[in-house]
Amino acid sequence: MTTDEMGARIDAFLLQRFEPAWTDPTADQAAQCRTRVEDAARELVRGISAREAHLRDLAPEISESLALSNSETADWNLSVLRALRQIKTETERLADDFAADAGMHGANYPDLGAAWGITRQGARKRWPHAVSALNPDAYRGRDPINFEAFGGEARVSFHPNDGGWWWIATGANGRNAEAPEDITYDTSEEASAAAGAFLAANTTKDGATA
Repeated sequence: MTTDEMGARIDAFLLQRFEPAWTDPTADQAAQCRTRVEDAARELVRGISAREAHLRDLAPEISESLALSNSETADWNLSVLRALRQIKTETERLADDFAADAGMHGANYPDLGAAWGITRQGARKRWPHAVSALNPDAYRGRDPINFEAFGGEARVSFHPNDGGWWWIATGANGRNAEAPEDITYDTSEEASAAAGAFLAANTTKDGATA
């Protein structure tokens, strides 16, 4: 395989979109994750716990005999709680980084919301600049849709910055309308249904709605 062929294969793989992007963790995987988080917290506690610092100042034999009783003290458990708060802070920072990377490579706000377990609107509020409209991958598989119905016509298009679909339509009676500025739809089907409802309500020629 030539260098150019290898490069083409890598490019094709990077452009491939796996749907769904993940599977939910199993109970065993979640338990393993929880254990690793606890291990990370205990490791951090070794550096921040006043009790453990005091034990290190004692004779090694006393330190080792008392270390097993740490979990039975309030201050040691409080230091673990503080360590877990730091882990949460770092998790939030990592989430911001990976959300930005996902948006840069074509993910939209429904994608980000689904991954983080929040709504599209919530994802847009949390990461307002994550989705890049300049990235061509943001439009991949989301070509505009034009259709006619009830004597009128509509166009449904994807707006990466808003993380959803939007519509504009002209009814048979000549009336024009579009989705409100503060509304986008998670799927093209939802936007098309809204546009279709407008067309169905504007079929008469005298300017009145049906």
